[in-house]
Amino acid sequence: MRVLFLPAPAIGHTFPLVPLAWAFQSAGHEAVFVTGGDGLAVANAGLPVLDALPGRTTGEMLVGFAAALPHLFAPLDGPPLATMNSRKPHIVAAWDPYVDAHVAVAARVRPDLVVYDPIFAVGAVVAAVLGVPAVAHAVSISRYDADLVRDLPGAVSLRRYGLAAPAVIRSVDVAPPSLAEGVAPDLLMGHVPYNGSGVLPAWLLDSPRRPRVAVTCGATYGTRAFIGRAAQVAAADPEVEFVVTLGADVPGDVPGDVPDDLPDDLPPNLRLTGWVPLNALLRTCDAAIHHGGDGTLLTCCALGVPQLVLPNAPDEFVSAELLRARGAAHVLDEAELDAAAVRELRSDEKLRRVAEELRAEIAAMPSPSQVVAQLTRNGS
Repeated sequence: MRVLFLPAPAIGHTFPLVPLAWAFQSAGHEAVFVTGGDGLAVANAGLPVLDALPGRTTGEMLVGFAAALPHLFAPLDGPPLATMNSRKPHIVAAWDPYVDAHVAVAARVRPDLVVYDPIFAVGAVVAAVLGVPAVAHAVSISRYDADLVRDLPGAVSLRRYGLAAPAVIRSVDVAPPSLAEGVAPDLLMGHVPYNGSGVLPAWLLDSPRRPRVAVTCGATYGTRAFIGRAAQVAAADPEVEFVVTLGADVPGDVPGDVPDDLPDDLPPNLRLTGWVPLNALLRTCDAAIHHGGDGTLLTCCALGVPQLVLPNAPDEFVSAELLRARGAAHVLDEAELDAAAVRELRSDEKLRRVAEELRAEIAAMPSPSQVVAQLTRNGS
Protein backbone atom coordinates (compact mmCIF):
# COMPACT_ATOMS: atom_id res chain seq x y z
CA MET A 1 0.00 0.00 0.00
CA ARG A 2 1.24 3.48 -0.86
CA VAL A 3 0.27 6.01 1.82
CA LEU A 4 0.39 9.70 1.02
CA PHE A 5 0.89 12.14 3.89
CA LEU A 6 -0.38 15.69 3.30
CA PRO A 7 0.33 18.09 6.17
CA ALA A 8 0.07 21.84 5.99
CA PRO A 9 3.48 23.12 4.82
CA ALA A 10 5.04 23.79 8.22
CA ILE A 11 7.18 21.85 10.68
CA GLY A 12 4.53 22.01 13.40
CA HIS A 13 2.05 20.28 11.12
CA THR A 14 4.48 17.87 9.46
CA PHE A 15 6.47 16.42 12.36
CA PRO A 16 3.42 15.02 14.26
CA LEU A 17 2.68 12.75 11.25
CA VAL A 18 6.15 11.17 11.25
CA PRO A 19 5.53 8.38 13.82
CA LEU A 20 2.52 7.05 11.89
CA ALA A 21 4.51 7.22 8.63
CA TRP A 22 7.32 5.26 10.27
CA ALA A 23 4.79 2.68 11.46
CA PHE A 24 3.41 2.24 7.95
CA GLN A 25 6.94 1.76 6.61
CA SER A 26 7.78 -0.73 9.36
CA ALA A 27 4.68 -2.71 8.40
CA GLY A 28 5.94 -2.97 4.81
CA HIS A 29 3.98 -0.12 3.26
CA GLU A 30 5.32 2.88 1.35
CA ALA A 31 4.99 6.32 2.98
CA VAL A 32 5.42 9.50 0.92
CA PHE A 33 5.06 13.13 2.02
CA VAL A 34 3.95 16.03 -0.15
CA THR A 35 4.44 19.38 1.55
CA GLY A 36 6.43 22.61 1.30
CA GLY A 37 8.16 25.35 3.24
CA ASP A 38 9.98 24.21 6.36
CA GLY A 39 7.82 21.08 6.35
CA LEU A 40 10.41 19.69 3.92
CA ALA A 41 12.58 19.03 6.99
CA VAL A 42 10.61 15.78 7.27
CA ALA A 43 13.21 14.42 4.83
CA ASN A 44 15.60 14.29 7.81
CA ALA A 45 13.31 11.65 9.33
CA GLY A 46 14.28 9.24 6.56
CA LEU A 47 11.01 9.71 4.68
CA PRO A 48 10.66 10.63 1.00
CA VAL A 49 9.12 14.04 0.40
CA LEU A 50 8.01 15.96 -2.67
CA ASP A 51 8.06 19.77 -2.70
CA ALA A 52 4.68 21.15 -3.75
CA LEU A 53 5.73 24.78 -3.30
CA PRO A 54 9.28 25.26 -4.64
CA GLY A 55 10.84 28.48 -3.45
CA ARG A 56 8.12 29.25 -0.89
CA THR A 57 8.85 29.49 2.82
CA THR A 58 6.50 28.90 5.71
CA GLY A 59 7.35 32.34 7.08
CA GLU A 60 6.18 33.98 3.85
CA MET A 61 2.91 32.05 3.99
CA LEU A 62 2.26 33.14 7.58
CA VAL A 63 2.99 36.78 6.73
CA GLY A 64 0.57 36.50 3.82
CA PHE A 65 -2.15 35.07 6.04
CA ALA A 66 -1.71 37.84 8.60
CA ALA A 67 -1.93 40.52 5.91
CA ALA A 68 -4.90 39.04 4.05
CA LEU A 69 -6.86 37.71 7.02
CA PRO A 70 -5.98 39.82 10.07
CA HIS A 71 -9.19 38.84 11.87
CA LEU A 72 -7.88 35.27 12.22
CA PHE A 73 -4.84 36.56 14.11
CA ALA A 74 -6.66 39.12 16.24
CA PRO A 75 -6.69 38.59 20.02
CA LEU A 76 -9.52 36.38 21.20
CA ASP A 77 -12.37 38.63 22.36
CA GLY A 78 -14.37 35.98 24.18
CA PRO A 79 -14.01 32.54 25.79
CA PRO A 80 -10.91 31.05 24.08
CA LEU A 81 -12.40 27.70 23.01
CA ALA A 82 -15.72 29.07 21.71
CA THR A 83 -14.09 32.00 19.92
CA MET A 84 -11.45 29.84 18.28
CA ASN A 85 -14.05 27.27 17.20
CA SER A 86 -15.91 30.01 15.33
CA ARG A 87 -12.70 30.78 13.42
CA LYS A 88 -11.77 27.22 12.49
CA PRO A 89 -13.77 26.96 9.22
CA HIS A 90 -12.13 30.20 8.08
CA ILE A 91 -8.67 28.91 9.06
CA VAL A 92 -9.22 25.80 6.93
CA ALA A 93 -10.34 28.00 4.03
CA ALA A 94 -7.31 30.27 4.46
CA TRP A 95 -5.02 27.50 3.20
CA ASP A 96 -6.94 27.27 -0.09
CA PRO A 97 -4.33 29.18 -2.18
CA TYR A 98 -1.93 26.29 -1.63
CA VAL A 99 -4.34 23.45 -2.35
CA ASP A 100 -4.05 23.20 -6.14
CA ALA A 101 -0.25 22.95 -6.14
CA HIS A 102 -0.45 20.09 -3.63
CA VAL A 103 -3.19 18.33 -5.59
CA ALA A 104 -1.12 18.46 -8.78
CA VAL A 105 1.87 16.78 -7.11
CA ALA A 106 -0.14 14.42 -4.90
CA ALA A 107 -2.19 13.04 -7.80
CA ARG A 108 1.01 11.90 -9.49
CA VAL A 109 1.91 9.83 -6.41
CA ARG A 110 -1.17 7.65 -7.01
CA PRO A 111 -1.70 6.66 -3.35
CA ASP A 112 -3.97 3.97 -1.97
CA LEU A 113 -4.62 5.98 1.19
CA VAL A 114 -4.35 9.68 2.09
CA VAL A 115 -3.41 10.77 5.62
CA TYR A 116 -3.73 14.52 6.07
CA ASP A 117 -3.70 17.35 8.54
CA PRO A 118 -7.37 18.43 8.99
CA ILE A 119 -6.44 22.13 9.00
CA PHE A 120 -5.40 21.64 5.35
CA ALA A 121 -8.35 20.57 3.16
CA VAL A 122 -6.08 19.29 0.41
CA GLY A 123 -6.18 15.77 1.86
CA ALA A 124 -9.93 15.50 1.40
CA VAL A 125 -9.66 16.99 -2.09
CA VAL A 126 -6.96 14.53 -3.21
CA ALA A 127 -8.90 11.59 -1.77
CA ALA A 128 -12.03 12.75 -3.61
CA VAL A 129 -10.15 13.32 -6.89
CA LEU A 130 -8.52 9.88 -6.79
CA GLY A 131 -11.36 7.97 -5.16
CA VAL A 132 -9.24 6.65 -2.29
CA PRO A 133 -9.87 6.66 1.49
CA ALA A 134 -8.92 9.66 3.60
CA VAL A 135 -7.75 9.74 7.22
CA ALA A 136 -7.50 13.02 9.14
CA HIS A 137 -4.53 13.01 11.53
CA ALA A 138 -4.82 15.59 14.33
CA VAL A 139 -1.75 17.66 15.16
CA SER A 140 -3.10 19.61 18.14
CA ILE A 141 -5.11 19.26 21.34
CA SER A 142 -7.66 21.70 19.89
CA ARG A 143 -9.60 19.48 17.50
CA TYR A 144 -10.27 20.34 13.88
CA ASP A 145 -13.21 18.15 12.90
CA ALA A 146 -12.69 16.51 9.50
CA ASP A 147 -16.22 17.59 8.57
CA LEU A 148 -15.08 21.22 8.44
CA VAL A 149 -14.18 20.61 4.78
CA ARG A 150 -17.85 19.87 4.02
CA ASP A 151 -19.15 23.22 5.23
CA LEU A 152 -18.79 26.81 4.11
CA PRO A 153 -16.21 28.29 3.84
CA GLY A 154 -14.07 25.20 4.38
CA ALA A 155 -15.51 23.49 1.29
CA VAL A 156 -14.19 26.10 -1.16
CA SER A 157 -11.55 23.70 -2.53
CA LEU A 158 -14.00 20.89 -3.09
CA ARG A 159 -16.47 23.19 -4.87
CA ARG A 160 -13.75 24.34 -7.24
CA TYR A 161 -13.13 20.73 -8.26
CA GLY A 162 -16.84 19.98 -8.46
CA LEU A 163 -16.49 17.23 -5.88
CA ALA A 164 -17.96 16.19 -2.58
CA ALA A 165 -15.80 15.14 0.34
CA PRO A 166 -15.36 11.40 0.83
CA ALA A 167 -18.46 9.99 2.52
CA VAL A 168 -16.33 8.70 5.41
CA ILE A 169 -13.21 10.39 6.74
CA ARG A 170 -11.71 8.55 9.67
CA SER A 171 -9.82 10.56 12.25
CA VAL A 172 -6.73 9.79 14.31
CA ASP A 173 -6.42 11.86 17.48
CA VAL A 174 -3.12 12.20 19.37
CA ALA A 175 -4.34 14.20 22.38
CA PRO A 176 -4.97 12.41 25.68
CA PRO A 177 -8.76 12.38 26.14
CA SER A 178 -8.57 14.02 29.57
CA LEU A 179 -6.87 17.05 28.01
CA ALA A 180 -8.42 17.59 24.58
CA GLU A 181 -11.60 19.49 23.83
CA GLY A 182 -14.75 17.86 22.49
CA VAL A 183 -15.53 14.22 21.79
CA ALA A 184 -12.69 11.94 20.76
CA PRO A 185 -12.86 10.44 17.25
CA ASP A 186 -12.88 6.71 16.58
CA LEU A 187 -9.09 6.25 16.49
CA LEU A 188 -6.74 7.34 19.27
CA MET A 189 -2.95 7.21 19.08
CA GLY A 190 -0.51 8.07 21.82
CA HIS A 191 1.71 11.01 20.92
CA VAL A 192 5.22 9.85 20.04
CA PRO A 193 7.53 12.87 20.19
CA TYR A 194 9.41 13.60 17.01
CA ASN A 195 11.16 16.96 17.13
CA GLY A 196 13.71 16.65 14.38
CA SER A 197 16.96 14.76 14.14
CA GLY A 198 20.68 15.41 14.20
CA VAL A 199 23.87 15.05 16.20
CA LEU A 200 23.25 15.82 19.86
CA PRO A 201 25.62 18.31 21.54
CA ALA A 202 27.93 16.56 23.98
CA TRP A 203 26.69 18.55 26.99
CA LEU A 204 23.24 17.04 26.59
CA LEU A 205 24.62 13.59 27.34
CA ASP A 206 25.94 14.61 30.76
CA SER A 207 23.72 14.59 33.86
CA PRO A 208 22.77 18.18 34.80
CA ARG A 209 24.67 19.51 37.80
CA ARG A 210 21.61 21.44 38.95
CA PRO A 211 17.89 21.47 38.14
CA ARG A 212 17.37 22.24 34.46
CA VAL A 213 14.50 24.18 32.86
CA ALA A 214 13.99 24.29 29.08
CA VAL A 215 12.89 27.56 27.49
CA THR A 216 11.58 27.52 23.92
CA CYS A 217 9.29 29.38 21.57
CA GLY A 218 9.31 26.63 18.95
CA ALA A 219 10.80 26.22 15.51
CA THR A 220 8.74 28.76 13.59
CA TYR A 221 9.19 31.90 15.65
CA GLY A 222 12.43 31.20 17.51
CA THR A 223 13.30 32.57 20.94
CA ARG A 224 15.78 35.39 20.26
CA ALA A 225 13.43 38.14 21.43
CA PHE A 226 13.00 36.29 24.71
CA ILE A 227 16.70 36.09 25.63
CA GLY A 228 16.67 39.30 27.68
CA ARG A 229 13.80 38.15 29.88
CA ALA A 230 15.36 34.68 30.28
CA ALA A 231 18.66 36.27 31.30
CA GLN A 232 16.96 38.32 34.03
CA VAL A 233 15.20 35.23 35.40
CA ALA A 234 18.38 33.14 35.28
CA ALA A 235 20.40 35.82 37.07
CA ALA A 236 17.80 35.92 39.86
CA ASP A 237 17.76 32.12 40.27
CA PRO A 238 21.39 30.87 40.06
CA GLU A 239 20.48 27.44 41.47
CA VAL A 240 18.71 26.52 38.21
CA GLU A 241 20.19 25.95 34.76
CA PHE A 242 18.08 27.48 31.99
CA VAL A 243 18.52 26.10 28.47
CA VAL A 244 17.15 28.47 25.83
CA THR A 245 16.62 26.96 22.38
CA LEU A 246 16.92 29.50 19.61
CA GLY A 247 15.34 27.41 16.89
CA ALA A 248 16.28 27.56 13.20
CA ASP A 249 14.62 28.19 9.85
CA VAL A 250 15.18 24.55 8.93
CA PRO A 251 16.89 22.02 11.23
CA GLY A 252 20.43 21.56 10.00
CA ASP A 253 23.01 18.84 10.29
CA VAL A 254 24.67 20.39 13.33
CA PRO A 255 22.05 20.96 16.05
CA GLY A 256 23.27 23.06 18.94
CA ASP A 257 25.06 25.67 16.81
CA VAL A 258 24.56 29.16 18.21
CA PRO A 259 24.63 32.30 16.06
CA ASP A 260 27.53 34.71 16.58
CA ASP A 261 25.45 37.85 17.15
CA LEU A 262 24.21 37.06 20.66
CA PRO A 263 25.00 38.85 23.95
CA ASP A 264 28.23 37.83 25.64
CA ASP A 265 27.30 39.02 29.14
CA LEU A 266 24.73 36.34 29.94
CA PRO A 267 24.58 34.70 33.39
CA PRO A 268 26.60 31.46 33.66
CA ASN A 269 23.48 29.39 34.40
CA LEU A 270 21.87 30.39 31.08
CA ARG A 271 22.79 28.12 28.19
CA LEU A 272 21.88 29.10 24.64
CA THR A 273 21.60 26.45 21.96
CA GLY A 274 20.54 26.27 18.36
CA TRP A 275 18.36 23.48 16.99
CA VAL A 276 18.16 20.56 19.44
CA PRO A 277 15.50 17.83 19.24
CA LEU A 278 13.18 18.94 22.03
CA ASN A 279 12.42 15.42 23.25
CA ALA A 280 16.13 14.81 23.86
CA LEU A 281 16.43 18.06 25.82
CA LEU A 282 13.26 17.59 27.88
CA ARG A 283 14.36 14.16 29.12
CA THR A 284 17.01 16.02 31.13
CA CYS A 285 14.71 18.79 32.43
CA ASP A 286 12.61 19.31 35.54
CA ALA A 287 10.24 21.74 33.81
CA ALA A 288 9.65 23.64 30.58
CA ILE A 289 8.70 27.22 29.76
CA HIS A 290 7.23 27.63 26.29
CA HIS A 291 4.84 29.44 23.95
CA GLY A 292 2.04 26.85 23.88
CA GLY A 293 2.76 25.28 20.50
CA ASP A 294 1.12 21.87 20.21
CA GLY A 295 4.26 19.96 19.30
CA THR A 296 6.02 21.41 22.33
CA LEU A 297 3.21 20.88 24.83
CA LEU A 298 2.43 17.36 23.63
CA THR A 299 6.10 16.43 23.93
CA CYS A 300 6.05 17.77 27.50
CA CYS A 301 2.91 15.74 28.23
CA ALA A 302 4.35 12.55 26.72
CA LEU A 303 7.49 12.90 28.87
CA GLY A 304 5.72 14.02 32.06
CA VAL A 305 7.36 17.45 32.22
CA PRO A 306 5.60 20.26 34.18
CA GLN A 307 4.87 23.30 32.00
CA LEU A 308 4.66 27.07 32.21
CA VAL A 309 3.00 28.54 29.12
CA LEU A 310 3.43 32.09 27.81
CA PRO A 311 0.86 32.18 24.97
CA ASN A 312 0.87 34.81 22.27
CA ALA A 313 -1.07 33.61 19.21
CA PRO A 314 -4.83 32.84 19.43
CA ASP A 315 -4.39 29.06 19.09
CA GLU A 316 -1.76 29.15 21.84
CA PHE A 317 -4.26 30.76 24.22
CA VAL A 318 -6.68 27.92 23.49
CA SER A 319 -4.05 25.27 24.16
CA ALA A 320 -2.97 27.10 27.31
CA GLU A 321 -6.56 27.18 28.55
CA LEU A 322 -6.96 23.44 27.96
CA LEU A 323 -3.73 22.75 29.84
CA ARG A 324 -4.72 25.04 32.71
CA ALA A 325 -8.18 23.45 32.99
CA ARG A 326 -6.53 20.03 33.30
CA GLY A 327 -4.11 21.34 35.93
CA ALA A 328 -1.22 20.56 33.60
CA ALA A 329 0.36 24.02 33.30
CA HIS A 330 0.77 27.45 34.80
CA VAL A 331 -0.17 30.19 32.34
CA LEU A 332 1.29 33.70 32.45
CA ASP A 333 1.92 36.76 30.32
CA GLU A 334 5.57 37.05 29.35
CA ALA A 335 5.90 40.17 31.53
CA GLU A 336 4.87 38.12 34.57
CA LEU A 337 7.71 35.64 34.20
CA ASP A 338 10.24 36.03 37.00
CA ALA A 339 12.27 33.88 39.36
CA ALA A 340 9.28 33.50 41.72
CA ALA A 341 7.16 32.09 38.89
CA VAL A 342 9.88 29.56 38.09
CA ARG A 343 10.17 28.53 41.76
CA GLU A 344 6.38 28.06 41.86
CA LEU A 345 6.54 25.99 38.68
CA ARG A 346 9.24 23.71 40.11
CA SER A 347 7.66 23.34 43.55
CA ASP A 348 4.04 22.68 42.50
CA GLU A 349 3.47 19.03 43.44
CA LYS A 350 -0.02 18.97 41.94
CA LEU A 351 1.38 20.15 38.63
CA ARG A 352 4.01 17.41 38.73
CA ARG A 353 1.36 14.80 39.60
CA VAL A 354 -0.86 15.84 36.68
CA ALA A 355 2.16 15.78 34.35
CA GLU A 356 2.80 12.19 35.36
CA GLU A 357 -0.89 11.32 34.91
CA LEU A 358 -0.78 12.66 31.35
CA ARG A 359 2.44 10.76 30.64
CA ALA A 360 0.80 7.53 31.80
CA GLU A 361 -2.39 8.30 29.86
CA ILE A 362 -0.46 8.82 26.62
CA ALA A 363 1.63 5.69 27.21
CA ALA A 364 -1.58 3.65 27.55
CA MET A 365 -3.05 4.90 24.27
CA PRO A 366 -2.68 2.76 21.10
CA SER A 367 0.71 2.93 19.43
CA PRO A 368 1.27 4.00 15.81
CA SER A 369 1.77 0.36 14.82
CA GLN A 370 -1.58 -0.56 16.38
CA VAL A 371 -3.28 2.26 14.46
CA VAL A 372 -1.71 1.03 11.22
CA ALA A 373 -3.12 -2.42 11.95
CA GLN A 374 -6.58 -0.93 12.49
CA LEU A 375 -6.45 1.13 9.31
CA THR A 376 -5.23 -1.68 7.12
CA ARG A 377 -7.49 -4.32 8.68
CA ASN A 378 -10.61 -2.22 8.21
CA GLY A 379 -9.65 -0.93 4.80
CA SER A 380 -9.63 2.63 6.22
